[in-house]
Order: sequence, then C-alpha cells, then structure tokens
Amino acid sequence: MHNANTGSAMKDRFIVTVAVFYLLGVGFLSGMIVDRIRFDEVRSGLLARLEEDTQTVHHRLIAIERGESSEGSIPGAKEK
Repeated sequence: MHNANTGSAMKDRFIVTVAVFYLLGVGFLSGMIVDRIRFDEVRSGLLARLEEDTQTVHHRLIAIERGESSEGSIPGAKEK
C-alpha cells in the first residue's frame, strides 16, 4: 500500500511539473508576441515619418535643381 501512494504521488508531481513548464512556456511566448506587436507599431510610425521626410527632401532638391526654390541655391555650389 505504501508503494501505491508513492507511485501516485510521483505521478501527480510529474503532472504538476509538466503543467508548470507548459504554462511558463506559453507565458514566455505570449510575452514575445506582445513585445513584437508593440515594437512593430512604434517602428511603423517611425518609418512613416522617415518616408514623409524623405519625400520632402526629395521635392526640395528637385526644386533647387530647377531653380524654383525660394531658399536659393545650395551654399558653396558653383553656378553653370
């Protein structure tokens, strides 16, 4: 009878240990997913701002090349 209780206790301990590791793994992976989602949200905002600034600079450079800029030519550039 003593062996039956010991075997049952070991079986219960094993099940609890497996369940704990399973929950830790699921929690860890869930945390990674949430972190990626937050990072992607911030990165998307930064990339949108970068694209907007890139377009602004591009349009200003084209205007300078055409001589349409209200700011004049680039300092230090030689006139043709």
